Amino acid sequence: MSFLLRPAAATSSTGRLPGALLLLGVALYVLPTALHGNPPIDDAEATLRYVADRGLWTLAHFANIAAVVLWAVAVATLVPSLPVSRALAGATVMVFGIAAATFAVYFSLHALGLSTAADQYLNGDTDPVAVLERAETLLLVLGSTAFVAQGLLGSAIAVFAVLLARIPEVNKPFAFTGVLAGTGWLVGALTIDFAVIVPCTIVVWLWLLILGGFLLRSRLPGSSRQPDSAGS
Repeated sequence: MSFLLRPAAATSSTGRLPGALLLLGVALYVLPTALHGNPPIDDAEATLRYVADRGLWTLAHFANIAAVVLWAVAVATLVPSLPVSRALAGATVMVFGIAAATFAVYFSLHALGLSTAADQYLNGDTDPVAVLERAETLLLVLGSTAFVAQGLLGSAIAVFAVLLARIPEVNKPFAFTGVLAGTGWLVGALTIDFAVIVPCTIVVWLWLLILGGFLLRSRLPGSSRQPDSAGS
């Protein structure tokens, strides 16, 4: 994967740990997403039955949360060693941290809120009408937070890719692919359009897979080159 760096790139620090975290994060994001499927969110009762039919529902959502947290940790581990300004490095880590925290709250509601409501509805221990009312409220909350979480993830990817683009030795088309995919993810969230979010998300997965694989096998420019603390 030498195409990611020019031959003359400095190689003073490795990225094996961040690379492994990125790859594991993609795996933990993709597999549970496939299991999650497309719940019938317009019908509270159908949604609860859908959730109840998936025995790994809670575990899958926790895996999704872990995936985003691993991405954030990978970025926080990698970025400080790169020859970029401290301001941009700090902003990248901060945006990724906020995105991961927001996504964790959003998917925690998916994991625990819907599964609890499904158990209550099907077990008959609670008034089913009351459960359905709470489920409808929960779906409204999820619908409100979903696109905020998705938009923040897109922003985090875009900022991280901008950071990589600022490193002269990094392949610019690859870096700008990350910028475009992350920005597209953000735009899709702002316009509430999964037809935009989904393809951009898939491109991000592939982009992170390539980057993670490269980091496992090679190196990015490291701290031998002093960053400009003024922000260049």
